[in-house]
Amino acid sequence: PYKYSIDSWKKWCDKNNCELFVLNDLLLEMDRMAICWQRYYLFDILEANGIEYDQVLMVDADTIVHPDTPNFFEMTDHKLCGCHFDGSYDWVMRSLEQYSKYAFEGYMMDWWKYFDCGFIIVNEKHRQLFMDIIGFYFQNQDLLKQLQNTFHVGTDQTPVNFLVNRSDAELKLLPYEFN
Repeated sequence: PYKYSIDSWKKWCDKNNCELFVLNDLLLEMDRMAICWQRYYLFDILEANGIEYDQVLMVDADTIVHPDTPNFFEMTDHKLCGCHFDGSYDWVMRSLEQYSKYAFEGYMMDWWKYFDCGFIIVNEKHRQLFMDIIGFYFQNQDLLKQLQNTFHVGTDQTPVNFLVNRSDAELKLLPYEFN
């Protein structure tokens, strides 16, 4: 169902001397962990498949990249990069408020640092952060599902934003156009 997305990324990767890896298989049953959380096993997946990398873009399968999009890997300064979120700020603020109150003991991040998890560039420095994200999920699995069902605040995006902003990872926001 994502043929156009994958084809567009193949073309971009060929043009920019990058390797495309498509995750087609679930790592865990969906009732145990939704696919959006499974992607944070990224470093284990790359290692298990013998893929060497300097930087990795983790991108949603519903994206279509323009073939003339600049090589964003050259813009990262080897920091964790996301794209500025420019969607429903009602949803963002509700998500931040509810996750802050119920999952992060009142910690609140700056809303203008909120990024979309559908386009994240990382490197080896971020392996531990991704392990922490997975650990957070399993420690809070029931609470996360309850918050999603009660407040309709989405799945991984807001908790990951909190975890990144509480970590020592340097975050660089790329323009919205990259998302």
